[in-house]
Order: sequence, then C-alpha cells, then structure tokens
Amino acid sequence: MTVEALRFVDVSCRFGTESVVNKVSFDIAQGEIVCLLGPSGCGKTTSLRLAGGMETLSSGEIWLQGECVATAHYASAPETRRIGFLFQDFALFPHLTVAENISFGIGHLTKREKRARVAMLLEAVGLEGFDDKFPDTLSGGEQQRAALARALAPEPKLVLMDEPFSSLDPQLRDQMRDLTLRLLKQSDAAGLIVTHDAADALRMADRIAVQNQGRLIQLATPEEIYAAPETLDVATMFGPINLMPGEVINHQLTCINKNVPMTAENGAYQVGVRPENIELSSATQSGDEQMVFEAEIVSIRAIGPDYLCDLMAPGLDQWQARLRCATRPETGTQEFCISARHLMLFKS
Repeated sequence: MTVEALRFVDVSCRFGTESVVNKVSFDIAQGEIVCLLGPSGCGKTTSLRLAGGMETLSSGEIWLQGECVATAHYASAPETRRIGFLFQDFALFPHLTVAENISFGIGHLTKREKRARVAMLLEAVGLEGFDDKFPDTLSGGEQQRAALARALAPEPKLVLMDEPFSSLDPQLRDQMRDLTLRLLKQSDAAGLIVTHDAADALRMADRIAVQNQGRLIQLATPEEIYAAPETLDVATMFGPINLMPGEVINHQLTCINKNVPMTAENGAYQVGVRPENIELSSATQSGDEQMVFEAEIVSIRAIGPDYLCDLMAPGLDQWQARLRCATRPETGTQEFCISARHLMLFKS
C-alpha cells in the first residue's frame, strides 16, 4: 500500500470565531508537488503552517508518512516531522555563514559527512565557493539558493514553501522555480507550495489545490484546472476569460444566436472562453464541433508572437482574442470560430 507523504483529513482551524481553514482534505504522494493556490486571506498559509506544526487544529487529522501527527488534542513537534521549510523572507541566520546555515539541521552527521553534504548542495544550487559568506553579502537570488539548500540538507520527506519566489524579479523567479523543481524531483521529496501566483502553480505543480474562504474548491492537474475550472472564480485565477450568456436545452448550447452540441444539464449558464482559444475561421483545421461567429476587430496589439485583438459584436462585451498568425490580422469584420471543447460553462 502506498503511504502518502502528507494527508489532510477534514482539517479545520479557527481563530476565535473566525474559520480560517474549513474541512480541508487532500493528500500528497511521495515525490509529488502540490501547489496550494488562492487569494490573500483564503487560508492557504494557515494550511501550510498546520502541516508544519506551527498552528493548532480545531478538528480533523494530519498524517505524515502514514503517521498521525496532529489532531485537535495532540500535535507532534515541528522538529520531529522530517520537514524542510522555505519561506518568503528566506529566514537565514544572519550570524552564520552559508555553510553553517546549510548544516544547521544536520547535526547528527559527522563533521566529514556534514562537509560532504554541504559541498554537494552548494554545487547543486550553484553556490560553490560561497561557504564562508554571510547572508547579508548575498543577492536575493543567492539567499534563495542558500535557503533551498538548507531546506534540503536533512533529506526531508516533505518540503513546505510559503510564497518562496514572490520577492524575486521575473527572470530570476523563473530560474528559481526550475531549480527548485529539479532538486525536489531529484531528492524524491514531496512539496507543498503556497502561492497566489498562478504561474508558479502551472509551472511547478503535479496537482493544483485551489483554496478560497478556507475551503478547498478544486484539486486537479494543471491541464485539467486550466481547461476545465469548476467555477468562474477558479477560471479567472489562471488568466482572462471572455464571457457571454448561454442556455443548454437537450444537450444543445445556444449563445449569441449560435448553437453547438454540449453535454450539460439544462439551464442558464455563463459561457467562458479564453482569448487564446479563439481562432480566425480561415486558420483553423480542427475537426471538432465549433461555434462560428462574426465580430469586428477594432484594435490590434502585438505581444510577442501573438496579436491581442479587441473584438466587437452584439452579445460580446469587451471580448479579446489572442491570435497567432503568420501575418498581422486586419481590422474590420472577420469570421471566428471556437472549438466546443474550449467552451467553459458556469451556472448562472
């Protein structure tokens, strides 16, 4: 039987009368990375702190490696949980060198083993020769690398990360995401990463857990959660959405006076489509069922290899299409199409 690295069972946490985490259940397999995504104040950092033993449950259970480590009446100490921590502010000890910071949690090793472990991790994170430097002499990216090495030094089964990339500039953030992902996968450690940045989640996660108002509202792979969000709130976390009203009757969706087959319950819906899933009908070669419509391109902006076009048509309010074309599209009335599989339905 497979033992999960981390398991939440109906976990709740209240601060006074406020319910911050509300009956949250999920698990993380060994070697799996789960990103806990949501807006500020949704309870995601509290969930991480509960996993680390830094907050107390009001109800439920938390299991690590098949062992129950927390209930409403009992909690094992954080230092006994074999967990690595990586925080937003890096939390390096300012009076210790880089090597001393990394070796802080491996006091059980001999001096020779410590030196070997520190040297291996310094090489892994690209900090060879930084052994004797102090944290205040390092750049933000170098501090992040040192903190990552310290988190991995005790060979934890689970690494908890709280907004670990938010203080880095965009280019450095991409580098650190990739480095962190590679080292976690190499170590076979599970990871729980708290973030409000959908790009972090899409780039790193094996699965994404979306939390809002203390509740877990969807848990799925990045592909599933991007293409098939269960609510409009989840959809908008992963980028802009064009919306229009629609109605399903007998497996037929009607919107903007167009019909397309759709497997859904009868009723009124908000119909969503992402800008990149709109194509000029002359460019598509899809064999899927499609919704074809006319709209006027009123403005065009080049964004890298794509053209972001503002569209105008009856029933389409502030729509945009992100077109990838060999040549710049022309303003004026054009015919567009959307594959039925890219239409997202949200109950009105």
